[in-house]
Amino acid sequence: MTFKKKAAAAALTPVLAASIFVSSVSAAQFPDVKTSHRAYEAVEAMVEAGVISGFPDGTFKQYQSVTRAESAILIGRALGIKVSTSTKTFTDLPSTSRAYPYVAELMKRGIFSDSSRFYPGRPLSRSEMAIILTRAFDLPASSAMPFTDVSPTHGAASYIRALAAAGITTGVGDGKYDPAGVVTRGQMAIFLNNARKFEAPVPGTPVPGTQTAAEIKAEYADDFTALQAQAEADLDVLAGQAKAELDAGADLMTVYNKYFPLASKVEAETDADFNALYTQLTAALTKAGFSASEAQSFKTAYEAAKKQMKEDLMNEIL
Repeated sequence: MTFKKKAAAAALTPVLAASIFVSSVSAAQFPDVKTSHRAYEAVEAMVEAGVISGFPDGTFKQYQSVTRAESAILIGRALGIKVSTSTKTFTDLPSTSRAYPYVAELMKRGIFSDSSRFYPGRPLSRSEMAIILTRAFDLPASSAMPFTDVSPTHGAASYIRALAAAGITTGVGDGKYDPAGVVTRGQMAIFLNNARKFEAPVPGTPVPGTQTAAEIKAEYADDFTALQAQAEADLDVLAGQAKAELDAGADLMTVYNKYFPLASKVEAETDADFNALYTQLTAALTKAGFSASEAQSFKTAYEAAKKQMKEDLMNEIL
């Protein structure tokens, strides 16, 4: 090699080292990743952790798709895999490839399906991402499917359910996951950041998405009962005071005009508390994949209780 070629190679080496996987540049320095972008915090966290980085031109290219080979390197680094020699052979991935030791190790661990072909240059789909992340981070199974565009028979359905239940994905909006969509670099950073932060529940603690609708409603039953009991107690106090004034000879309309606004205030406050609790219950049900109508029995019972309390109040006074 001539002196000029050696000098050029020496100058180029640092640039090559600052490739997508090696640079330690802060995400805050990427001109194409703004603090207002959804992926900003995840990109910054993954760059700081040494899992992902930018390009030689200083950009991150968050909307560029991730290939299967790139995903193997990134997931391997997120797991802290120590690459070692392997005798595994692929028809489309040479052992000299940067991704080779990661792919071989991830296949050995069952994270990627074992095969003689890997399709390293193919963009990674969101379905594939759900499968490998669920396997890589040993995510617990879930029975609830929050996405309308993933059928129960879809090959990745169980993995997508697990990913959603673990809080690693919330989909692409409008209740959809887009299983055939391609994973972008920004999404990859979010997926990996969420997966690394996921903590398996303590044994015996219900896993989100594995509870039945009845179990979820049971968690709120005591709160609804307590709310009703407090309203009844408050109204009983007002009824007792009103009756005492009537028994002492006070005019009926005078007593009515005094205590009706107080009783209405108790009712309004109880209604507000009920609606807040009811909203929490319906949110918990829908998050677990159930219909909000599962909570209707609480509203029906509440309306019936209100009617009965009004009748009881009048009976106590009169």
